[in-house]
This record gives sequence, C-alpha cells and structure tokens, in this order.
Amino acid sequence: MFYVIAVLRDAFSINPISLTRYLPGLITIAYLVPYYYVAKELLESPSQAGGATVLLAITPVMLKWHLAAGGIVRAVAFLFVLTGLFTGIQTFKEKNRRWLLPSIGLFALTILTHPVYMALFGLSYLLLVGFFDRSWRGVGLGALVAIGGIVLTAPWWWHIISTYGLSIFAAAAGTHDGLGGGIARLLDSFVDPLMSSTQWPFYFLAVAGVLYLVRDRRLFIPVWMVLTGYILSQNRFLYIAGAMAAAAFVFEVCLPVIRDQMEDDIHRRYIPLFLLVLLVSSVVGFGALMTTDSEPIEDRMETVLPAPYMDKHDRNAMGWVKRHTPPSSRFVVLGDAAELFPYITHRTSLVSPWGVEWKGSTQFKRQKELYDSTSACKTADCLTASLTDARLQPDYVYVPKGQYTVRRDDHTQSVRMRRSLMRSSEYTLVFENRGVMIYRVNVTE
Repeated sequence: MFYVIAVLRDAFSINPISLTRYLPGLITIAYLVPYYYVAKELLESPSQAGGATVLLAITPVMLKWHLAAGGIVRAVAFLFVLTGLFTGIQTFKEKNRRWLLPSIGLFALTILTHPVYMALFGLSYLLLVGFFDRSWRGVGLGALVAIGGIVLTAPWWWHIISTYGLSIFAAAAGTHDGLGGGIARLLDSFVDPLMSSTQWPFYFLAVAGVLYLVRDRRLFIPVWMVLTGYILSQNRFLYIAGAMAAAAFVFEVCLPVIRDQMEDDIHRRYIPLFLLVLLVSSVVGFGALMTTDSEPIEDRMETVLPAPYMDKHDRNAMGWVKRHTPPSSRFVVLGDAAELFPYITHRTSLVSPWGVEWKGSTQFKRQKELYDSTSACKTADCLTASLTDARLQPDYVYVPKGQYTVRRDDHTQSVRMRRSLMRSSEYTLVFENRGVMIYRVNVTE
C-alpha cells in the first residue's frame, strides 16, 4: 500500500495527509459491497445480508480502526480480505474453480498490505475448506491459494529477508499480543466488549445470534466468530461474523415475535419497512454523532469515534516547528499527533510506538508503555518524572490542549498542565495556539 501511496503522491501530486484523511472513508464504504455478498452467501437471505451490512457499517470499533489515519492500510487490507472471502466461497462452497486465480491474487495483495489481515484471510480460508469442501480437492485448492500468494509476493519478502534477515518477521509477529493467548485472550476478546459503552449493544446482538445459530446447528458463523476473536487480538474482528449472527437473530427471532403480536395482517406487512427505517435512522444518527463538532467533555472515557489525530492547530504548530527549530531537534510529542509529527516536521520523535514492531516485542512494549504514560501526564512533574525514568533528554516537548487522543482513546488535557509547565524552571514556552503548546526543555547541570 505504501508503494501505491508513493505513486499517487509522485504521479498526481496528492498530499499524503489528504490521502490519510479521505481515502480510508472511501474504502470503508467500498468494503461494504463484498461484505454484503459474503453475508448473502452465508446467510442465504438478501434481507439478512443487508441487515448485517448495515450493522457492520455502524459498528463503532470497526469505524474506529478503519477511518483513522492507519485506515489507509487497514481498510484496504479489509477490502481485500472481504473480496477474497467472496471468491473463496465461490471456490469452496459453490465448487467453481474459476474463482481460484482471483483468490490467489487477493491473498497476495493482503500479504503486501497488512500482516494481521493476512492471518484473518488464512484463518477464514481454513474454515471455508473445513466446512464446505472437506476433500483432497478442497485441501489442494486451499494450498494453491496459500502457495500462490506466497510466490506472487516473493520479490518483496525475499528482498526483506536478504536485507534484514528472517528475524525481522519473527520480531514483528511477537508484538500486538501475537496469535492466541490462553485465558487472558479469552477475557480480552469475549469479556472486554461488554465493558465498552459503544461496543456492548453490538456485541450483545452478536452473542445472541451466535447462540441462536448454534441451537439451529448452523455452525460456520459461530465458529468463525469464536476463532477470530481468540486467535486474533483485535476485538473488531469479532463483528465480521458477529454482524451476520446478529442479523440472523433479528430477522429470524425478533421479527417473528413482533409479527405474532400484530393482529392485523396489514400492519404485519409494514414490519420490514419499519426495520429498514430503523436501520437507516441508526446510520444517519451515528453519522451525525461522528461528524458533528461538540465541546470537549471533561473526563470522557470513550466515544463512538475518537477526536482527530491532528487538526489545524496541530498543522500550524508543526509548521512552526519546521520553520523555527534546528533539523537536529529532538521532540517528545504527547498524544496521537506523534504518529504524523516526524513526517510533517522532519524532526526526531523520541517516544513513538509506530514502526517499532520491526525492532521486536521488547522495544515495542517499552515504547508503547512510555508513550502511554507520557501522553497521559497532567502535570509538569509527571512529565519530568516520565522522561527522567526513561533517560530521555528531548530539546522540546509538544503538549496538546483540550481534547486529544492516545492510541485512539479520548483524553482531555487538564488546565493544570499548562499552569505547572509555566511555573516549572525546566520548561520554557516557545509556541502556543488554541490546540497546542510547545516548550523548550531547559538543560540543567
């Protein structure tokens, strides 16, 4: 995907920042098309497939990960996976070999885009073979997809291995909790969503649907949801199968109950229309909630979507950094603006978990914990202690004001932070606007 971005930038002079802002949204809409057709094949009902697609479209955790800046990679990978699932269903469930080559190509594209989605692709194909084509033919076709994808991507991974060695992939695989994980993973994947103020309604419907499908002995979707939740660490993957299970529960359990309560046949006919209006209203409501500006709410722990990674105040502050600080300056940036800070300013960021995956789990964990603790600081003393403990000596610290995010979770900067930084002899304010403060770190003997 980075090569595609480079072509768009160089050939069409498209600003990469604009790409990260607008392209994920377009891809997020586009991946709903293959998802609908996958759901239609598995649920064998166009209406249920439509309901599942709407549910997936408005599931907050899906939007949170695919609309963010990193969505320029994740959303594209998800599009490849869902399209590959459709071609896989045609290959294994419908026994149509014409879809084998597209499946190989889509697996190769997924490998080149995102390793976690590569694992999702592979796991889903194993289930397709296991449920729909338990034969030597099915195993052979599945193996051809895997081998073909690996061969097509050989120029890339062979270059990486010959340059950096095989250990770089092993190191990256150990970050982000890896695959599987015992009892702890069960709790993270299947209990934590109940604690989320935005996830629990969707999760409740998904679980209800899974239980209904298990009772009805339609096991593919339940097994798919459980395995993706356990093997892959991100909760968002639960809702790929979960939205389908929820749709089956709503259309096959809830609607018949409502119809039974209706005495008038004429009124019964309007139930599907009522459901359609309800779903469309949900989409509009969630869209309004996610696109309307609102005043920061103190101590808000979770919202449907987090605040933007950076806004016009960040852009102005980063422009000042580029114009008024030496190229060798070292910064500690609080909040998720740190992800784009090095690219925009061409300055060194000392605390950043992005890209450290390739250095191995130890360094990644250290950077992530340091980034989390530093970005959550509300006073100058906290910031100083965090930098001292990590033995970091930045030239400047970049501090957000008001609402900001730390790894996609909303935070609100306390007014105490500015007061304590202004009173501290260790920091000197050199730039400030409505959203950002930049302090020079004074050298102490």
